[in-house]
Amino acid sequence: MDIAMTNKEMAKKIIELSGGKDNFVSVVNCMTRVRITYRKEELVKIDKLKELDFVQGVVIKDTVQIIVGPGRSTKIKAELNEILEKSQSNESGGTKKKAGVLKKLSNIFVPTLPAIIASGILTGINNILTRTAANKAAELAIQATEDASPMQIVLDSWNVLQVSNMMSVISSAAIPLLAIYVGMTAAREFETNEVMGGVVGAITIAAGVSTLGLTSGQGGLFGVILAVYGLAFIEKLLRKVVPDMIAVVVTPLLSLVSVSLALFVVIMPVAGFLSDILMSGIIRILEVSGVIGGFLLSAFFPFLISTGLHHGMNPIHMEFIYSTGTTPLFTVQIMSNAGMVGAAVAVLFLTKSKKMKDAAMGAIPASFLAVGEPVIYGVNIPAGFAFITGSIGAGFGGAAVRLLNVQSTAIGAAGMSALPLIADGKYLQYLLSYAVGAASAFVITYVVGKIRKYQ
Repeated sequence: MDIAMTNKEMAKKIIELSGGKDNFVSVVNCMTRVRITYRKEELVKIDKLKELDFVQGVVIKDTVQIIVGPGRSTKIKAELNEILEKSQSNESGGTKKKAGVLKKLSNIFVPTLPAIIASGILTGINNILTRTAANKAAELAIQATEDASPMQIVLDSWNVLQVSNMMSVISSAAIPLLAIYVGMTAAREFETNEVMGGVVGAITIAAGVSTLGLTSGQGGLFGVILAVYGLAFIEKLLRKVVPDMIAVVVTPLLSLVSVSLALFVVIMPVAGFLSDILMSGIIRILEVSGVIGGFLLSAFFPFLISTGLHHGMNPIHMEFIYSTGTTPLFTVQIMSNAGMVGAAVAVLFLTKSKKMKDAAMGAIPASFLAVGEPVIYGVNIPAGFAFITGSIGAGFGGAAVRLLNVQSTAIGAAGMSALPLIADGKYLQYLLSYAVGAASAFVITYVVGKIRKYQ
């Protein structure tokens, strides 16, 4: 073999000895090995791979691990994936399009949602518990001791103090460390080391940044994403110039130092400034538009949900939660659920079609409890006009949410599943807003259905 063989040529040779491009499922790497998962391992010529001059050994354990040495493993993995991605693009009949900004943001934030939802629900349940205990303590005029507050004394008398403490610990593990999780998911999206991405996120929330004239978390999650993108870009450049023998040490060191300097000097100050403008701007718009803004936003959300574009709101919701602890937009958004459920109930009363009745009876409970898609796709869009009238009804729910200033501490499912997420104990206000949206949608849909003689 030519000792000057390039990494791209090495990658092509591995593909040739692996049964072709179609036999690859995934390619990742560790410090010294390229780890490949194949569709049919029997097609791989293991002995031939071992004979290649640049291969130091092949280990078969869960995956086929080709040992190529430090530094080179990252480069060969990148070349393999580039060739395989181009092949898939050509087979689909066109050039592979890069994912749009909203799609990339969705890919970064969506993996964090289960943790945010679970944390939000636990926070909501614990808030109900502690608020009830605090009210009881005030009612009984319980005095604090050296070891416990009046609320804790009541919780202890109910034998739930440790349960409350446990929920507090669990729920606090998500939001405060969100920068780290987003750094890791961003690194996965930008195809760089996930732990390095997590380290970048951790740097932004380190208490020590105050000694640099910055504040912990300054720049928000968008600053973390931008920094991780820079990390991936710098690593790609360094892989082209740093010799393989020292790449395993030099590349991560120079990448992290470079990105950290960019964070401290540019990204955190600028992203922090822009984030403050965005947050204050949205709050200002909501304050100025009031119930009208709530109406228009809620009425528009069913369209976003039906097209899947509502996921584009997740970064804004999460930036609000990360920066202020609550989001005023999520409760406006989920009033779309109330409108769609109310409209679907009206269709159930109006229709004489057994098929539509069955669809409505199956979809309404699911949407009332959690997500609006069942009634949107199963009832209201097929009915036609009900999607429009339901959206209008949702607008009234959004107006009520803004009038009563109902916010949420997390994002998650809609309907009744959102109840534990409501901030400041405004559970009744949320239920009232939901009832306004559902009732308005029901009345409008039923009246329009009668006028149109819908059956």
